Amino acid sequence: MNDGGWWGGGLLAAGDPRAQWARAGADAVSFREFRARTTWLSSVLPAHGIRAGSTVALHGTPSFTQLWVVCALWSLGAQVVLLEPSVPRAERQALLELSDPQFVITLGELLGDEDRFAPECEVLVRRRPGGRPAGTDHCLVQFSSGTTGRPKAAGRTASSLLAEVRRIGALALVARGGERVAVLEPVARSFALIGGVLHALATGATVVFPTSGGDAAVVAAAADADVVLGGPRQIAQLANAPAGTRLPRLRLAVSGGDVLPVETAGAFVRRYGVRVGQAYGTTETGVVATDLAGEYGPGVIGVPLPGVRTRVVAGALQVHVPASPYPYEPWPALAGGGWLPTHDLVARDAATGAWWLRGRDGRASSGEYLVDIEAVLLAHRDVRDAVVLGPDPVEAHVAGSGALRRADLAAWCRRFLQEAAVPQSFHVVPELARSASGKALRDRARLHGQGWAPRPDRVGRGR
Repeated sequence: MNDGGWWGGGLLAAGDPRAQWARAGADAVSFREFRARTTWLSSVLPAHGIRAGSTVALHGTPSFTQLWVVCALWSLGAQVVLLEPSVPRAERQALLELSDPQFVITLGELLGDEDRFAPECEVLVRRRPGGRPAGTDHCLVQFSSGTTGRPKAAGRTASSLLAEVRRIGALALVARGGERVAVLEPVARSFALIGGVLHALATGATVVFPTSGGDAAVVAAAADADVVLGGPRQIAQLANAPAGTRLPRLRLAVSGGDVLPVETAGAFVRRYGVRVGQAYGTTETGVVATDLAGEYGPGVIGVPLPGVRTRVVAGALQVHVPASPYPYEPWPALAGGGWLPTHDLVARDAATGAWWLRGRDGRASSGEYLVDIEAVLLAHRDVRDAVVLGPDPVEAHVAGSGALRRADLAAWCRRFLQEAAVPQSFHVVPELARSASGKALRDRARLHGQGWAPRPDRVGRGR
């Protein structure tokens, strides 16, 4: 493989060959070894029939090997379908039927231990009979969280990945060469892969991975990091770390992927003296807005990155994309570029230009925003978490203390909402159901245990 012969060659060549590229526990890999392993894999994979235009699903043990394989596939011009290790077997099979790749690469053996990091692992390549070659120029395909229905496949082109790496690199507070970046979420997620790994490659920073998803491993990975990137779960693990835990080098902590609870943000800054910043984006577009310093406060997703075009229609945010990000579904409105609806409600602070995230754009038949009904429920002293579905019927799924009673919740809502906005039913549960990525589910069928499967008219079809 010639480092300069493919779109990411410059990223691999950026770091000092002798410097550490990545570390997990006691295991470390230099930039030189990263390039050597990627080069070797790019010479081996074609023997299995993988070449430019091939579609390859990648799944398995989080590892250095995982990233060597991804870069090797990209260097060959293959389209990589990246699956999260925590996706249940049945859902993984449904995603494979939806994406219909020609090859499946399995890394190691998970055996129910999906969050355990292995420095190196076995690479098993299987040809998938009847799989279809790439029908678009997307080099990366990932899946949305599926919180509001079926996970949606979203593709990124090489130019969009490089543009995002450049936009992130231009921000004032991000990691620089020689610094250590703890990437605490799985790299199958967009923010961890692009904002963490690819940005670190481009700048010559060292990536530190936790050896597992457990509390002690997450704290250990962050212990000597200059920058910490994670989701609300990982930020909470650090905020609730045992007494005496210190992060002496920490200068920047950024949360992405979901809303960070105010309590977690407050606990973190009290422990470490560093405010948690925010990175907001979508699987289709990557990072859209940031408040890296956390200067605007909880609930603020920041200001748009330079070069990202946005607009707000009926209170909901839209992001401009040059072409459709969907490799398997027709999307005529975006075929030649257009406005991608995020379905997130935002409000702009006129003084700072920053956006406040208000929630999703669903409404009850009364006209009340579902997010406002959720806010009323969350104000109840015994409610820990809540999801409200609508418009007809409006139903609430509530997690909290054992003292919660459906009649009390209905009476509470009537104190603050018009009668038509009060949920017709309340489902009180110990914990809200969540997707594989940890987000609260907002799909009625899945919350009622009906699951999901790919629609027959989408399976095995091109654009």
